[in-house]
Amino acid sequence: MRGALCGLLLLSLTTLFTHSPVYGQQNVKRISLKLEATSLLEALREINRLGDNVVVFKKEEVERETKRVTVDLKNVTVKAAVEACVEGTGLTCVDFEGKVVVTPRQQPTSITVTGTVRDVNGEVLPGTTVIVKGDSLFLGTSTGADGAYRLTMPTSVTTLVFSFVGYKPKEVTVGGRTKIDVVLEEEVKSVDEVIVTGIFTRKASSYTGAVVTMTAKDIMRAGNQNLFQSLKNLDPSLFIMDNLEMGSNPNAIPEMKMRGISSFPLEETGVRLKGNYKNSPNQPLFILDGFEVTAERVMDMDMNRIESVTLLKDASAKAIYGSKAANGVVVITTRRLAGNEQRVTYTGSVDIQMPDLSSYNLCDAEEKLEAERIDGIYDDANFLLYTQKQMLYQQRKQLVAAGLDTYWLSKPLRTGVGHKHNLSVELGDAETLRAVLDVSYNQVIGVMKGSDRRNISGSLDLSYRRNDLIFSNTMTVNSNKSYDSPYGAFSDYAKMNPYWRAKDPETGQVVRWAEDRIPNPMYDAEIGTLKKESYVDFLNNFQVEWRALNGLILRARVMLSFKRNDGDEFLPAAHSSFANITKDSPVEEQLRKGSYRLDNGKSSNVSGDLHGNYATTIGKHSILAMGGFGISEYSYEAYVHKAEGFPNSQSADITFARQYALDSRPEGSSSLRREINFVLGGGYSYDDRYFLDFNVQTSASSLYGNDNRWATGWSVGVGWNLHNEHFFPWKDLVRQFKVRGSIGLTGNQNFDTNEAVATYQYYTDANYLGMTGSYLGRLANPSLKWEQKKDYNVGVDATIHRATLRFDLYRADTENMLTDVSVPTSTGFATVKDNLGLVRNSGIEAYLSYGVLQQNRTFLTVFGSLVTTKNKIIRLSESMRAFNELRDKMASDKANNRPVLKYVDGESMETIWAVRSAGIDPMTGQELYIRQDGSLTYTYYESDLYPVGNSLPKYRGTFGFTFEHKGFGVSTTFRYQAGYQYYNRTLIDRVENVDMNYNVDKRALYGRWKEPGQVTPFKRLGTFRYDDDPLSRQEMTRATSRFVQDAKELTWGSLNVYYDFQADILKYLRMKRLRVSFYMEEISKISSIKAERGFDYPFARTMSFSLIGTF
Repeated sequence: MRGALCGLLLLSLTTLFTHSPVYGQQNVKRISLKLEATSLLEALREINRLGDNVVVFKKEEVERETKRVTVDLKNVTVKAAVEACVEGTGLTCVDFEGKVVVTPRQQPTSITVTGTVRDVNGEVLPGTTVIVKGDSLFLGTSTGADGAYRLTMPTSVTTLVFSFVGYKPKEVTVGGRTKIDVVLEEEVKSVDEVIVTGIFTRKASSYTGAVVTMTAKDIMRAGNQNLFQSLKNLDPSLFIMDNLEMGSNPNAIPEMKMRGISSFPLEETGVRLKGNYKNSPNQPLFILDGFEVTAERVMDMDMNRIESVTLLKDASAKAIYGSKAANGVVVITTRRLAGNEQRVTYTGSVDIQMPDLSSYNLCDAEEKLEAERIDGIYDDANFLLYTQKQMLYQQRKQLVAAGLDTYWLSKPLRTGVGHKHNLSVELGDAETLRAVLDVSYNQVIGVMKGSDRRNISGSLDLSYRRNDLIFSNTMTVNSNKSYDSPYGAFSDYAKMNPYWRAKDPETGQVVRWAEDRIPNPMYDAEIGTLKKESYVDFLNNFQVEWRALNGLILRARVMLSFKRNDGDEFLPAAHSSFANITKDSPVEEQLRKGSYRLDNGKSSNVSGDLHGNYATTIGKHSILAMGGFGISEYSYEAYVHKAEGFPNSQSADITFARQYALDSRPEGSSSLRREINFVLGGGYSYDDRYFLDFNVQTSASSLYGNDNRWATGWSVGVGWNLHNEHFFPWKDLVRQFKVRGSIGLTGNQNFDTNEAVATYQYYTDANYLGMTGSYLGRLANPSLKWEQKKDYNVGVDATIHRATLRFDLYRADTENMLTDVSVPTSTGFATVKDNLGLVRNSGIEAYLSYGVLQQNRTFLTVFGSLVTTKNKIIRLSESMRAFNELRDKMASDKANNRPVLKYVDGESMETIWAVRSAGIDPMTGQELYIRQDGSLTYTYYESDLYPVGNSLPKYRGTFGFTFEHKGFGVSTTFRYQAGYQYYNRTLIDRVENVDMNYNVDKRALYGRWKEPGQVTPFKRLGTFRYDDDPLSRQEMTRATSRFVQDAKELTWGSLNVYYDFQADILKYLRMKRLRVSFYMEEISKISSIKAERGFDYPFARTMSFSLIGTF
């Protein structure tokens, strides 16, 4: 204040020595003033005339103002009159020693702009990025839960840029305003403006990482069943494989991988847990709202709560997760609090699943009898046995002639009709407190009778804003109950002969025996068979965000998660599993009929972190710094109890058991993992043209050996926005052309906590002098360390006219893979866990979309993607000697007809190993094998195993289109894959290694050798020997190249047809939004291979009718 007064005094003294006249008297008089369109200079002179010259001013400053003064003042002070005249100009006035001094208004160095960001429907957009135009990093601020923002910035700023994922960015001229409200329109093209990594948010234009962001709208267009099914149709870089065993089982969690595999399969521990506590070694890391979660939780979550999903694929993107990120990261962000108004949204759907049996090609009753005749099962050298078999043949033939042809595949199946519902209630005020309550119910009814999965969940999101502090808390509770079909494995029905009866023709009751001592699998579902699992989990995320300074954001988070699960499996005494125990069996065996398995377990996860990021701009230089640390503890314990001996099918309780299962005792497994990590990152950009990123994350984990507790991941990325160069010639056509590259190191932690430590077990069946002994069950390896993956990536992001292009070329080298290595037998062990080897994955990823039509409310976009992957073992062989020798031993087993898994330098980890085949000898109908030296033999030698194929597709991708016109829309997606080989199990199990007592593939009848000179793909039916083993009546067909086939596949993955009702109808219904949708998923598949799919559970096609309404 003193400085201001001195300045005014100097100004007054200065005016005394100018050529312009200055006047002054005591400011005590009141005046009346009426002026009409008068210049400001004349107005001040008039005030001086009326007020005895008490107004002091500089003529030059006043003459620069162009304002025309129009006032009508009555009996006001001189100062009030002057204030009325200078209002809206660059001048102001103050009292000074009885004078009214007119002086230039002091220009502030910064201004504060506030406002609210909404979409076209009036809903606020929380998390909208607000930055100053020209900044190339995440500068400025973002809107809070209520869609409001507050930004203090230099007065020199002329333009602000507002951007939100899935919406068109908007530039707004400031023009001296301090309140700016903005409305954003949805982006037809998928051009992401910001990248959500789960820890930090970055601006896409200056980000060097290889990422893909999918909005909620993208996800729902690709399907509405679960997130994994939608991702399967959206981005092929996340390869979600078809489960050929479990098909469409609603309780099966899919296997997936990102950019190939680089870790060995987990060792079977002998304890099969049902709580889904362990991750697959090649499974990506899942991050939900900043914290790690399991694949099961992602599968069961309500899709309506998802706001976006981001795939982090290269080191520059995933290095912030350090030693957990080698397999890639899937970042899921749930829907944020939105809207200033109270609103209620209901989403419901009816989901229909229909069995897909198109891959089955089984014999009918007449064909099966003919195959049996050719095979000779009704022939016998003993006349009495021959007569009995011929009578059986005639009996079956008569049944077939009478029309008996049971279609067993349909017996355990149904059309499953499920439904799901979600109710979202948004409450609160526009400024401080908001709440969103979500309640959802989802019941998936599988196509096998009795199989379903029911999930009930509730979540409460609270957000409170106090000045620069934002408090938020999300609490979620899930209750899940699932049933596997009591009808058993679907393969049991596929093998049933069509001339067997499923039900009594007179009573219609399910028969226990399809034929003499042949159990009817349908009967198992009639006697109280139970296969049930359930879990309840609780998750709470609490977050505090402090916008301490302009550009500085500090964030603290705490996550608590608890889960408890149970499983029950009851097989009554009459179950087909005990069909071999008859009344003639020993009494002790008969008393063991009936079994019960009881699983129970619990897990907990506690983690917290503190992070901060600061962004600033100095001229053309933009700088971003970020850092933080986190701690976590994860533990689980699970137990299995097996009992046997149940008196009847009604005693479905483990307490009715006669005893523990033979040679069993309670089993279990537990794990405790603790971790602390520190992360540091930053970015620099010059003039939004050249930019650089770096990240460093170091962590200590209890998973590693004592000598290698700490693991460090890092990345460095550079980029060039070529479209911002002054010499770039096509600026009107090219909106973006970004070139980027990165290198970095990450790790993998998907293994057990006891791999590095010595593990002891007790002699529970022996006692010495009242003491229990123990023995070493696993050798310690204090040097065990994390698997390391070094990623190299070069990419291009471009938007050219209506086309959007994304291209990445990558290579990833994985070292220190965790596996069993050979040790001297003098240690008492054959192997020990250790790090070894080098595996390389490389390939390209390309995506292209083009807006064919974009007019007002009509658009048509076509898109396509291509992914190539190559896997190669660079250095491994000698260390894997014991592993490969064990696999050779497995291959020597005459009962084994599956390719063994071997790891050899120069080959892929997904190589198919089998003996090469020269085909079927036309003269004998027997198979000829190719030896290593090229010679031919009828004898199968496991030493001749050879790499005969690769099950990893060389090419994968998607393509489709999205069309919308005035609220009506159609979206569809196709998937394709090619350039790989498939070992056709159907040819082995249903054509060659057939048990003619059960049904077979039709090719067993029409495609097999029957007479000399015939060229066929399959060997002859009947009894014969390849070697001199007298016990070998018919050698089982082993794994050979004859069953390895080149594969190509095209799948129509999804179809979505929807309609958004127009504003006039909504107004009449008093609604804000109403959409009806129709979905189809897994519609059809075209494959170059004819093979059965869904061995234990069939695949299904899905239809869904959905409705969304907002009030």
